[in-house]
Amino acid sequence: MTAALGAAVAWGFSDFLAAVLGRRIPVLTILIGSELTAMVLALLAVAVRGTPPPADGRLWLGVAAGLVGLPSMGLLYRAMRDGSPAVVAPVAAISALVPVGWGLLHGEHLGLGAGLGVAAGLVGATMASWPVGEERRPTRRSANLCALGAALGLGVFFVLLHEAGTADQLWGLAVARTTEGVIALALAIALKRCDLRLLAPPILVVGASDVLADAAFIAGAAAALAPAAVIASLYPAVTLLLNRSLLRERLHGVHLCGVLSALFAIACLAR
Repeated sequence: MTAALGAAVAWGFSDFLAAVLGRRIPVLTILIGSELTAMVLALLAVAVRGTPPPADGRLWLGVAAGLVGLPSMGLLYRAMRDGSPAVVAPVAAISALVPVGWGLLHGEHLGLGAGLGVAAGLVGATMASWPVGEERRPTRRSANLCALGAALGLGVFFVLLHEAGTADQLWGLAVARTTEGVIALALAIALKRCDLRLLAPPILVVGASDVLADAAFIAGAAAALAPAAVIASLYPAVTLLLNRSLLRERLHGVHLCGVLSALFAIACLAR
């Protein structure tokens, strides 16, 4: 499950950086710039490998993943902008439930240790993103609603990306990211957002981190979707720790318990 853990770290870092950028750059600009970056990197990867796409209908699920993934990321970035970068309601826990359920329905079996890890991971992700103090104010409700929509969309995205990757991991990623990139480019043209801010180095880093996380998740989910999805969905704990260490945000007790629960989950699922 090392690859899934790498996905959690990369997604957590990407979300942290996007949230910080969102304080001075429009969320839509960050979303468009990062998606275009991810598309270019994914297409470069398949070009360097030099292997044509397989004749497998499952690859087209990458298009569906892209159609779901772009608006889900937009909702997530808006939630982090309007709320706390570390607290956008229990996003990860809800998003992980979708692929966990999908995996169990398609024959995956969890032993006692893995079952404990899944439960601890869902609890840890929930606690790591739980609203406390001022974050409970009514002004945060819109952020929570956006986070809920993002959670459901990302859960479906996890499943579709995994299924596309069963045809070919790299091509599945490229199809999903190209779909998102084309939509992002159309938005940039329609909304006249084609400016140099799309190429700002931090935005390029957000896109690169996202596509690396996607690739790591596909690799980790190839063995077993449910455990990989739970570990990957622990990314709010990474965002939380970055906020604490770099922005000096206070680490509430419930968030600390969430991080510890997440570490316990990783130990169980990595066995």
